[in-house]
Amino acid sequence: MSDMSSLSHEYASSADFSRDINDAVLTLKKRFVRGEDHAVEPESRNAAKGLRDTLIHLLHRLGESSAVPVVSAEVSIPEDVQSRIEQLHQGDLVYFLADLKRLVDALSGNASLDQNDLALLDSICEAADASASATFRKLWRR
Repeated sequence: MSDMSSLSHEYASSADFSRDINDAVLTLKKRFVRGEDHAVEPESRNAAKGLRDTLIHLLHRLGESSAVPVVSAEVSIPEDVQSRIEQLHQGDLVYFLADLKRLVDALSGNASLDQNDLALLDSICEAADASASATFRKLWRR
């Protein structure tokens, strides 16, 4: 695979991941702002399940394989996104992983999300967005 096609593939996977996770978080935020139970609507349930699966995979990739079993093989987290998250939380990775586990439990048990949960999801969205943007810039420099 040429360098250009490899970079194009990397951009596509980063952009797809970024879009998917941002859409899911936005769906849950809409329910949160309205004060509705996110388990009521199918769209919210699907968003919560997709985020939960993504967070479980992220936990496993960050070395927390004992946290919860992986449920879906469909989730793919781009390497650059994982690297950005690790770099962002290098000083507090233990606490970050604990927060991720708590968020997975909240999403699994249909518990309501609080501001800390939404901030955690926002930080993951920011890493995904930054990864897609950086790859896009590399692609257009070639």
